[in-house]
Parts: sequence; C-alpha cells; structure tokens
Amino acid sequence: MRLLPWILLLSAACRTDDKTTDTASAGGQDTAPSAVDADGDGYASVETGGEDCDDGDPAVNPGAEETPYNGVDDDCDDATPDDDLDGDGYASVETGGEDCDDGDAAVNPGATESCNGVDDDCNGEVDDSTGDTWYADADGDGYGDPAVSVQSCEGASGYVADATDCDDTTAAAHPDAEEVCDCLLYTS
Repeated sequence: MRLLPWILLLSAACRTDDKTTDTASAGGQDTAPSAVDADGDGYASVETGGEDCDDGDPAVNPGAEETPYNGVDDDCDDATPDDDLDGDGYASVETGGEDCDDGDAAVNPGATESCNGVDDDCNGEVDDSTGDTWYADADGDGYGDPAVSVQSCEGASGYVADATDCDDTTAAAHPDAEEVCDCLLYTS
C-alpha cells in the first residue's frame, strides 16, 4: 500500500493560513505530512525534512544496522564507524587501510611492538625489534661477543644474555677464566 497519495491528501488538508503543517514523530519514524518516503522504508528523506539519508534504498535508514566495511552509511549516522571498528584511528585492511586487526585497538600501525606473540604494529612481523639483547657465544663458554647481538623475546640458539667475552673464538678466554702463563693476554 503506497502512502504517498494519502500523505499528499493529508498535507493539503492540514494547511493553515500561515502555510505551516502539523508534524509529529512516532517511534523514530517521520510522519510529517510534507515528508516523502520514496523507498517505503518508513523513513522520509532528509531532503523533505526526514532522517533517511538515502531515500532510494530501503536498506539504508536510521533504523538499519551498520554493516562494517561496505562503504555505505547504512544507519544514516556519520558517527557509526564503518572502516575503523575498534576506534584506534586506523582504517582496516578490509577497506584499504593499514589496521591488521580492527577488533583490537591496541593493534595498529602506530602501536609499539611487545613480546606477546602478536604483530602489534601491523608490519607483518611478530615480536620484532623488541625484547632483550642477546649476544653470540660462538665458543660456547657462556659469555657473549658484545659486537654480535640480536634482539628477541626468548633468545636464540648460540646466544647468551652476557656480553663480556673478550675472545669468542676460544672457550678458555672469558672474564672468569683462570690466567695461565701462555704469553696470551686473557682477562680475568
């Protein structure tokens, strides 16, 4: 049943000498006699004083639920996010943005990476450039070479937390080694 003819008839009957019309709203829907609802969704267009931002599409109106990432303001409310659901200021990769997890505001291109098994900064690498510094221990004496290091959360095979080895080519040379008279200089 089309309401347009009835609305126009009521609109003409409700006119007064000062050219105003009687308007009312029931349940969030526009019922003003001068308002037009071209798509039949129960909401008049904004052009005619209603709230429907797209009166050519019945799926778009103030009562509709916003559908993420579709590029349409389904609920006619600019404040409802469509491409940044977690509100972290970064649009999701689904809409051409850089946020790799739009369900977690702590994960975005501006986040600081931490040791948690998550790519916090959305650079494609998990737990990179974070954690402790580990030093190569090529001679296996438990003391690392201060010139060769990596940064990681859990260390790596062949690396230790100590950086005090003065000669990482021989296990006999390290800060706690006993000095022997062999004409070689070792730190004790």
